[in-house]
Amino acid sequence: MADDNLDMGFEIPEDALERLQDPEILRKWPQGLSDMVTVISAAHRRAGDDETTARARAFRAVRALAQYAGGRSLYVPKGEALDRALRDRGIWEHFDGTNITALAAQHDLTEVQIYAILAEQRKLARARVQSELF
Repeated sequence: MADDNLDMGFEIPEDALERLQDPEILRKWPQGLSDMVTVISAAHRRAGDDETTARARAFRAVRALAQYAGGRSLYVPKGEALDRALRDRGIWEHFDGTNITALAAQHDLTEVQIYAILAEQRKLARARVQSELF
C-alpha cells in the first residue's frame, strides 16, 4: 500500500476492514464506526442481500467513507434536508440536456426550480474537480 495510507507509522492493509469480521474485534472499534457497519449492512439486507453479501458491502462502504472523510468530522443531514439533497443529486444525474419538463413533472417541481437545482449541482460538480485559486 502507498506510504500516504500510513496511520501512526503502521501500514494499513487494503483488506483491513474485511478482516474485522470477528464480533470481539468489532466491539473494540469506535462505536460510531461499528454503528455505520451495522446500519449499512441492515440497509443491504432490507434491499435483498444475504447476510454475507450485506456485511461485505457494509465494510466496503465504511472503508470508502474512511478514505474520504477519515480524520475529520463529517456532517450528514437527516430528514427533509437529506431527502432534498438526494433528490437534487438524482435530478443532476438524470439530466440529459433536454428533459427539464420531464424532470419537473417527475419530481413535482416547476421548470424554474429544476433550473435552479441544476445550477447548484453544476456548481458543486465544478467544485469537486477544480480547486479554489484563493
